[in-house]
Amino acid sequence: MADHHAASRPMTGPETDSTRRSFLRRAGALALAALAAPLGLLGAGLAPTRAADARQRWVCTNADCEPYIYDPATGDPVNLANPGHPLPPGIAFEDLPDDWRCPDCGSPKSYFRPTRR
Repeated sequence: MADHHAASRPMTGPETDSTRRSFLRRAGALALAALAAPLGLLGAGLAPTRAADARQRWVCTNADCEPYIYDPATGDPVNLANPGHPLPPGIAFEDLPDDWRCPDCGSPKSYFRPTRR
């Protein structure tokens, strides 16, 4: 005989606990993402980004350079440190990879200074 009351009983057991934990993890991640976006927090580091940093241009100070000016509005289509992966517009200088190099002379980030040019 069929148990007509089975649908009204709460689901329990290992499968339900695992499903519940998975749901709560995803809900928590979504809640954090929803809170981080309006606060201007970045992905993994959760470091605040100021709009001024995202617009600041940097010039290479190596005497053998043209000089090259890194502009976040342009990005770096060359990316000497990883040529197969150009850096898209919108990346602040501080957020460039540590091994990033000047596309003109190959100097490291330590050779760059902020500029108004």
